[in-house]
Parts: sequence; C-alpha cells; structure tokens
Amino acid sequence: MKRRSLFYLGISLAAFGASSLQKVNAQQRRGISRRVQFAPGASSSVINGSVTLGNQDTYIFRANKGQQITADITWKGERADGSNEEQGLSGFTFITPDGKSYEQPQDNLFEATTTGDYKVVIAQPYRLSNPRYTFKLTIR
Repeated sequence: MKRRSLFYLGISLAAFGASSLQKVNAQQRRGISRRVQFAPGASSSVINGSVTLGNQDTYIFRANKGQQITADITWKGERADGSNEEQGLSGFTFITPDGKSYEQPQDNLFEATTTGDYKVVIAQPYRLSNPRYTFKLTIR
C-alpha cells in the first residue's frame, strides 16, 4: 500500500512539474518588456534579441522634449516566402508617452515632442528564416 501511494505521488509531482514547465516556456515565447538603460555618458544602446512571429518585444526608454530618437531594427533572417524585396515593413511600432503610435514607420528618426517614457515594440513583420534582430537606440 505504501509503495503504491508513493508511486502515485511521484506521478502527480512529475505531471505538476511538467505543467509548470510548460507555463514558463509559454511565458518566454510571448516576448519581453524591459527598460533600456544607457551606460554613463553614452547616447546609444545596442540590443540583440529574438522574437517569433505573432509575439513582440517591448523596449521602454525616457527622452526629454526636443531630443532626437533614432530606432534602428536590423533583422538577421530572410523572408521565408522567398521574396527578395528590399523594401518592406520595418518590424516595429513607435509609441509616444501620450499613447500615439506609429506602426511600421519607414523613417527611423523621431523627435521627442514631450518629456516622458517612449516605447518601441518589435514584432516580425512577416515570417522570417531567423527571428533574431539587432535594435540600436540612439537619443541625442
């Protein structure tokens, strides 16, 4: 009787552990949200990341009114549909502190119209062969 109880307890713990692990993996696949910090004296930061199709990574940063913000995204993968088009969607959305958003902007230069927290949301614009990207943020 004791062995059977321990056996069932072991199965229950294994099932619980597996379901907990699946939840953690699902959370990681949704994307990240983090505040961008600049090194002392630096005006730019380079971030390497990866985001799968249908998910997004959000980067939050502070800028003062009048500063120039450059958000440059470089995707590592090629279009999975075989298209060799050079022009396409940028893969990011720029959001101002008041909530105004610029989806898939073709220009990567913005002026801070107010002091506050700005956001850049990165998402694959179409299926890519590699979900990795480099995000360079410059504020001057």
